[in-house]
This record gives sequence, structure tokens and C-alpha cells, in this order.
Amino acid sequence: MKSIEMHIHSFSLRFQFKYRSDFDVFAFIALARERGFTGVNISANGPGYRDLGGTTPAHFARVRACLEEHDMACEIDTSDTRVENLQTMLMVASQLGAERLRVYTKYQAPLSDQMEWTIRDLSAIAPEADRLGVTIVFENHEDFQGAVISQMLAQVNHPRIKALYDYGNSQMVGEDPMQALQAMQPFVDAVHVKDHVILQSENRIWVQGVAMGQGLLPIMAQTQALYAGGLRRFCFENVWGYAAPFKADHLPASAAFSVAHPHGFLNGALLPESEALVQEWQAFESGWQWYQRALGSEGFSIERRRAGNL
Repeated sequence: MKSIEMHIHSFSLRFQFKYRSDFDVFAFIALARERGFTGVNISANGPGYRDLGGTTPAHFARVRACLEEHDMACEIDTSDTRVENLQTMLMVASQLGAERLRVYTKYQAPLSDQMEWTIRDLSAIAPEADRLGVTIVFENHEDFQGAVISQMLAQVNHPRIKALYDYGNSQMVGEDPMQALQAMQPFVDAVHVKDHVILQSENRIWVQGVAMGQGLLPIMAQTQALYAGGLRRFCFENVWGYAAPFKADHLPASAAFSVAHPHGFLNGALLPESEALVQEWQAFESGWQWYQRALGSEGFSIERRRAGNL
């Protein structure tokens, strides 16, 4: 059997966080443990640190204690590579005991400037990441194609600055997911496993998240390739109800870009709260069950971390 660790991303249950008074980071950690995950990825992106649910050292200490109690590894998310932001978020990660910090660029500029400024930022922050023992993973987040990310990380050339490969985000920039993976793989240290479809609505093309197993991404081919390349930690991310505009000039001909599927356009944020809660939960449960079956059928087993072995 091929043993792997499996995290769950807090985005998987974003409407539970948003609409339920009884669901917070502590409930999320307990749920992750109960469902058989070995760790959590927590979005701390934006005011109030979003799903982390607090901004004080005392809160971070409580979250860290909860992680330890439930034997959960941890990674956190931010955005914006500017050094000031990364310095702050590295300290948050360190206080939580998080092993990785996800980031993507927020620069709005010509491609050459985005690349230059991102390389500058990541190079400048690398010594601090090394000092704190936190790896920064740069995500293909609806902006750069895989080869561009690899080019930038090769120039940074630091062991604490790696890539996060998202299974579907390359679609937003018109790149086949397997081609993006091939380009990024030498630098990949983390992933987001998800499922997408492409559809047309109101004269626009959209990349839309669906329950895992109901879309057109080559999930198991991606998983097998990543494992063959040495990756042993994966992160399940339920992206039901998320939609992002397609940014390229034309649709590639590969299967992942086919519009031959039964899904219609859906923005979960526009649904009534009760419907969003129920449908998101159903997508989470069905998608996680599908991925576990798919992993098992191809010889994977999810490592069960021992209590006290964080």
C-alpha cells in the first residue's frame, strides 16, 4: 500500500464557518479528526484571519492546544507576497505550530513586473522562514501558468520556498492541469485536491467547483503522478459552489475543458443560508467518500497519526 497523510482545507466548509454559530476552528479540528484526516489547512486570509477566528497570541495558543489534543498537523493560508504580510503571517504560523504557509501574489501589473516583484519578495523573506522553520508554498492561484511559477522559484532557489500545486486552478489561465503539474512538480511541496467543470453562463466562461468525483479533473492521475514524484501529504478541498472567470483567450481541447457535463452555473454564496449549508455539507460528505474509495482502489492508504505524535 502507498501510505499518505491527508489534510482537509477549511474552505471545504466555508459556509458552515460563515453561517453557523456552533462551527468554528475548534469544531473544524474535531471534525477533521473524527472523519479520519491527519491535519488541517486553515484559511487565515483577510480581516480577523478568517477561519482561524482570532488574531491574538492567546487565541493561537488555544488553537495550538486543540491541534495537539486531536493529534492534528496544521498549515495556514494567506495571500500577498509583500514582505510585511509574510513576516506577520510567519509569526502566526510559528505560534500555531503550522508547518507551511500558503501564499499567492496580489500584484496587479504586467506579467514581467509580477514575476520580478514576487521573486524579490520571496527571496527577501526566505531567511525568516528558515529561522522559524516554516515552509512558504506559492500557489498557482488563477494567475501564473506552471512554467512561470517554476521559473520564479528556480530564481529564488531556497529550500524554504516551494510550490503548492492546485489540482484545478491552472484552468483559469487556460492550462491543462497535467501540463501545469509537469511544469511545477520539481518544486511541489503541497497540494489542494479538488474537482472542477468548465461552463458557459451569461456570455462568460467559468471554472466552477463541484463535489469531488462529479467533475472533469483527472484527480487520480494527478494523485498518482504526485505520489510518484515523492509527495506524501495531500489536502482535500471541497470547492462546491465556487466559480471563477476563465481568463485565457480560448478553451484548450483537453478533456478537463469539456463543457459536456450536466452541471449548471451555481454560486453558493447567492443561495439562501439554509440551502448553502445543506448542499455544501452534502458535497463535502459525498466528495470525501468518493476520494477515499478512489484512493483505496488504487492502492493508497491514509496514515493514522498516533496520539501525541504530532
